[in-house]
Amino acid sequence: MPDQNFSWLNVLLIDDSQSILDFVSSVLEQNYGIDNIYQATTATEAIQVMRRTKNFNLVFVDLNMPNMDGIQLLEQIHDLNFQGYIAIMSGIAIRIISSVESLAKQYKLNYIGTLIKPLHESDFEKIFNRIGKSRPKSIESQSLKTYEIVRAVKNNDLKVLYQPQVSLSDRKFLGVEALCRLNHPRLGMVAPNRFIDKAEESELIFHITIAVFKRALADWQKWKKLGLDITLSVNVSPMNMQQPEFADNILTLLAQSNMPANKLCLEVTEHILADDHLQELSNISRLSMHGIKIALDDFGKEHATIDRLRSLPLNYVKLDKSYFIEQSDTGHQVDLLKTSMALAERLHIATCAEGIETKEAMALAAELNCDIAQGYFISYPLPAPQILAWAHEWEKKT
Repeated sequence: MPDQNFSWLNVLLIDDSQSILDFVSSVLEQNYGIDNIYQATTATEAIQVMRRTKNFNLVFVDLNMPNMDGIQLLEQIHDLNFQGYIAIMSGIAIRIISSVESLAKQYKLNYIGTLIKPLHESDFEKIFNRIGKSRPKSIESQSLKTYEIVRAVKNNDLKVLYQPQVSLSDRKFLGVEALCRLNHPRLGMVAPNRFIDKAEESELIFHITIAVFKRALADWQKWKKLGLDITLSVNVSPMNMQQPEFADNILTLLAQSNMPANKLCLEVTEHILADDHLQELSNISRLSMHGIKIALDDFGKEHATIDRLRSLPLNYVKLDKSYFIEQSDTGHQVDLLKTSMALAERLHIATCAEGIETKEAMALAAELNCDIAQGYFISYPLPAPQILAWAHEWEKKT
């Protein structure tokens, strides 16, 4: 029996085989303590019950069904604005399953894994291990209003947490990534996916970025005085890179903090490669020329080309966390990782594996010769005062 309680799940099983429905129901009841299970033998029945009942939060979908196949069903589930978890069950070819997984992501569904038929009890462990880690979206996760973000900036309610990054070759603590949170008076700590997009619609993104830099650089100074000499990574929006004064502002902040340029790493996304904006290229080139490291975040998510990658002075690529969280146990996913690694090696760029949440993911990243690892298995994001204590504990472990 798992330590975690899953009785809160309301499950919908969709498969045209009654024997499979009964087997899955038995596993969910006996192994995971789930009592609320509804079986549907057709996609049409499933859609009807989902329209009537809004409390399902986990759906198992068979891909190969008559009348309406699983691919069509996923589209209809998307149209219903389903906010729960989606797991796929199928016996079709792995390559087809991989394309369906990509489709589920395009539909913005909370896909958490695939069960390959014939099913076995142990197969369900990977699904339930991921529940709680991919956190389903909800109506309550809608973007904050502009006035709420303005209020947070004015009231200094932007907080910064830090997630450690370690070397995979010797497990040495190398640095941290600064992660912004907004302390909302009613909602508590709010993740950036609820306010960054809105902030990018105006100059708010610039004020947020500068606030995060000032806080992070001040924390780095404190760590340095305590003997902790690490790299600080900060995310930068493409909107920042379009501002003519951005490079000068960052260089000024560095000088005021007495921080060596090579201790700062700016993380940019592949969106910055979308167009040859002269201002973006100018800013990133100037910052790199002064010794600041540049990392391409979410590498593999937007399929950057070699020519595009060559146009930027990159020091690191951060392999998108979906590689390691969602399907790192399939041969197809490992092939994608190997391709990304080969591309980075060809361009002489170091690699960072994000989303390392299990011992197995850590071992896979090491096996693939990734340079750096980051994720919950190493450490959750921490407040600045806890970093030094974490560093001492990590050193003891290694």
